[in-house]
Amino acid sequence: MLLSLVLHTYSMRYVLPAAVMMGTAPTYVLAWGAWRLLSALLPARFYREVDDRLYTIYQSMVLFFFENYTGVQVVIYGDLPKNKENVIYLSNHQCTVDWIIADMLAIRQNALGHVRYVLKDGLKWLPLYGWYFSQHGGVYVKRSAKFNEKEMREKLRAQMKAETPMYLVIFPEGTRYNPEIPKVIADSQSFAEKEG
Repeated sequence: MLLSLVLHTYSMRYVLPAAVMMGTAPTYVLAWGAWRLLSALLPARFYREVDDRLYTIYQSMVLFFFENYTGVQVVIYGDLPKNKENVIYLSNHQCTVDWIIADMLAIRQNALGHVRYVLKDGLKWLPLYGWYFSQHGGVYVKRSAKFNEKEMREKLRAQMKAETPMYLVIFPEGTRYNPEIPKVIADSQSFAEKEG
């Protein structure tokens, strides 16, 4: 009986991080909203600096749980640049938490607040998070013929014009890699070969 209780408790280990992250999200969004209103009278760079700091605080908590609480072993190798720099992070979409790898790299360069994502359009409907990601500089794209390239270019140009420091995270395939669907893999490899 005691062993069953221990195993059940262990299987519920994700409840605490989920509760903390979801429980603090409304407070975070409220603080961000207050800052957004207050900063309306200030130059945009002040808003962006505090927004990046708020984002860093929240994402640091997410990273803490992911790296320390879940028991996942993370191995990062290679050299990170000594100075902060703009980064385009391009990757195949392997699993649901791929985005956290970009956060792990950014925090080690003290640039976590600078992470911006190109996200699939459906994520904008996530409560609290969806709308905020757009406000933080994320770009939503549709994965169909309705993709508005002009809108995306304008948003990215505005970020460049404002000289926003950025880790731009893009998953160009737009969907998670699934080895059980060989046609998608073959099409992807064919496209890559065709494009050189």
